[in-house]
Parts: sequence; structure tokens; C-alpha cells
Amino acid sequence: MRHGKKIAKLGRTKAHRKATLNNLFCALIINESIKTTKSKAKALKSFADKKIACALTADLNRKRKFKSELGSKQAYYKLFETIVPQYKERSGGYVRVIDLSLGRRGDGTIESIVEFV
Repeated sequence: MRHGKKIAKLGRTKAHRKATLNNLFCALIINESIKTTKSKAKALKSFADKKIACALTADLNRKRKFKSELGSKQAYYKLFETIVPQYKERSGGYVRVIDLSLGRRGDGTIESIVEFV
């Protein structure tokens, strides 16, 4: 039974899942919209909302932690210079997931678009 288990495993180990979500979040920051599978999109939505909420109240120590976790200077500067100031008055719901109607060619998996609101 899956009682109390909120995290999507995505068929990966913890370290691989963390790296996948970090890379998707970095790509989302740089491109502001990405296309991925529905399950990854749902996992990324909660991950990104938590990260942006944390970035809104970031002090110097948290900013340094973000810089080391993102791994990309371009994503770091774009996050703190353009994305975070947009959401100062907002209390949640920073990321939107839009499901695409057609499945992916080849394996037929449902894809989604993840973008900032």
C-alpha cells in the first residue's frame, strides 16, 4: 500500500532522482518552458515551487547553496535577477503544468509542458 508516500520515485535511486529534478529545474529557469513526461512534470512542479519559495526568502548562505546546487551560473543569475522579483507578492503556484493531448511518438507516453506562471 502507498499510504503516506508522497514522493514520485520516477524509477530512479534517490541520488539519480535528485540530479534529474535539479537538471530539469535548471533547464526550466534558463528556457522558462520545457517539455517532458507527465510524471516528471508533476514531480518537477512541487520541487520547483519549494525551491522558488525558498529563493524568495534567501539570505547569503541560501544563495550560495543555490549556486552550488544549480551548477550553472546562468541559471543562478537568471533565477535571482529576473524570476524571484516577479513572485515577491505571490505566495505559491509559481509553476504550471499543461498536458499535451498526443502521446510521444515511439512509446506513446503522455507529455507535458512545464512553464512559469
